[in-house]
Amino acid sequence: MISISVMQSMTTKDYARILRCLRGDPKTCKEVADALKLSYPRANQLLLNLAQKRTIHSPRCGTNAKGRNINIWEILTIKEDP
Repeated sequence: MISISVMQSMTTKDYARILRCLRGDPKTCKEVADALKLSYPRANQLLLNLAQKRTIHSPRCGTNAKGRNINIWEILTIKEDP
C-alpha cells in the first residue's frame, strides 16, 4: 500500500508537470493527459483541483468531435483574476 506522504508527493509533482505543460499555451484535458502520459480521469481531477486553488482557469470552451463542450485550461494570471 502506498503511504499518504508518497501520494501527496506524486500529486505535487503532477501539479508541477501540468503547470509546465500549460505554460506554452492553453490545452484541453485530453491534450494535457496525452502530453504527460496521465490517464484522462487523473488529469481531469488534477486540473479541477488546480482550478479550485485558483492556479488555473478555463476562460473558454471548445467543442469535441461529439459536439460536447470541453474546457480549455490555462494558467490564471493576476490581471485575469476576477
